[in-house]
Amino acid sequence: MIVQLAAIWMIVLASIIWFVRDEVRLRRMARLEQAARYYAEAPQYRHVRVEGEPVLEGRRPDFLRQLSRQGSPAAG
Repeated sequence: MIVQLAAIWMIVLASIIWFVRDEVRLRRMARLEQAARYYAEAPQYRHVRVEGEPVLEGRRPDFLRQLSRQGSPAAG
């Protein structure tokens, strides 16, 4: 009977610990989602496109043309 009571209390404790850990995880995820939503929607964090040519094309156009002719090596 003592073993059965100990087993029951172990199950109860494990359930409580599991519940608390899950609640903490859910609260952290909610805070992370709130921060992500803020950074996604806040105007000061939006990407502003700079007018002009892209940097890659200005640096190595021959390399990019060769890659576009060859195709992707990963697709082969």
